[in-house]
Amino acid sequence: MTSAPVPRWGGMTDDDDQRRGRDDGHRYDAPETDESRASKEWVYVVLGVLVLVLMVLVATGKVQIFPGG
Repeated sequence: MTSAPVPRWGGMTDDDDQRRGRDDGHRYDAPETDESRASKEWVYVVLGVLVLVLMVLVATGKVQIFPGG
């Protein structure tokens, strides 16, 4: 008993490949520059220090979360 041959896909066409692109037409995001990456690092460091200072002030009672309580 023989079976019918299985149809195989020959490959993706250009139209199929284009559908996988993003809606705004970009195929990928360009890598960050070293300058923008360093800028983000400094922002996160400053934000971390600010949160740490606020936590210490709340823990020592200098800043009240719920005043009057």
